Amino acid sequence: MALAVALAVAAVIPALLAVRPLAAEPSDGFARLEWRLFLQQLQIELNEAKKWSTDGRVLYLHKWNGETVSFSLVAPKAELIRQVNGAGYETALRHVRAVSYRIGAHGLFLQVTADDGKVCDAFVARMF
Repeated sequence: MALAVALAVAAVIPALLAVRPLAAEPSDGFARLEWRLFLQQLQIELNEAKKWSTDGRVLYLHKWNGETVSFSLVAPKAELIRQVNGAGYETALRHVRAVSYRIGAHGLFLQVTADDGKVCDAFVARMF
């Protein structure tokens, strides 16, 4: 009986240690969930591109079908937007003060500074 209780306690302790309070992120500020979704979408776009380039502030993804997808910052609105062939206005990430891109051999490095001054860095790798 004591062994069963000890095993039950041992099984529950790791789960209790992993529990974090679920604090809702403010909807009027930079959200980590949006950041992670943006990185996932950017990786999908990167995998569909035959080549990519940047001028440091704007990222250009040249796709196999001839389209050029760009990601650029609209400063007054503090939004990172996605455009296809220079048309459209799709918000990719909100509450962004600054963004910079640097091309790597197998992907790209990006740095985003949020409205609140928080800096997020990432490397998005190409799958093939």
